Amino acid sequence: MPARERGYDSRWDKARATFLSRRPHCEFVVDGKACGKPATIVDHVVPHRGDQELFWDSGNWMPLCAHCHSSRKQSLEHRGSAAARARAMPFGIRPSRIPVIIVCGPPGAGKAAYVEIHSNPRDLVIDFDVIRDRLASQAGRNPVTSLTAKALDERNRLLRSLADDHLHDRCFFIVSAADPEDRETWRRKLGGRIVLLATPLEECIRRIQSDPRRYGKENQLIDLARAWWERQPAPAQPLRQEA
Repeated sequence: MPARERGYDSRWDKARATFLSRRPHCEFVVDGKACGKPATIVDHVVPHRGDQELFWDSGNWMPLCAHCHSSRKQSLEHRGSAAARARAMPFGIRPSRIPVIIVCGPPGAGKAAYVEIHSNPRDLVIDFDVIRDRLASQAGRNPVTSLTAKALDERNRLLRSLADDHLHDRCFFIVSAADPEDRETWRRKLGGRIVLLATPLEECIRRIQSDPRRYGKENQLIDLARAWWERQPAPAQPLRQEA
């Protein structure tokens, strides 16, 4: 289908020009650094596949230079599902305008409890599990087959909104982030600080097994907790803050 028939018309040309005037440099990140060359392309981070709402969602746009768009980004896409990768660790995240506390740890670590204790009503809490549960409740008897993908898209929309957030005092972002490099990537993307809840595996398992909300998912969550600990480079303290 020709580009004009897919939505890339004069309206898009105007929106593209406005977007690039505000964000004129390529933001594709390689080895922890943004490219920085003059951007000429507005890329859809999550492919819209004809979805007009996603097509026109500027939070899903990312400025790229021609080189990064044609070679680097496409080479990544050839290794697997670009949409899945973009959802898990999204492109186009700008540093937050408000302070961000990134709360990491395995299932059963107590991340939600930590946030409940330390947050206040003017703080924004971004928690994938809460978002997914809300979407599941809204779906009712018509369950959404791609619920996880939709929840990640909503989480990422909220993360992108932090760059222009004038409504909240702080943001608490809850994410497992088993890989230390992933934690550092989140910190670098958002400009926040990390709170690592390295709750011992035995205690995580005890909490998972005693929590009625996790009924039917105990084995999966315990496996995830074990996998989280297997990826740690060395024994961690029960609570550590990373600068």
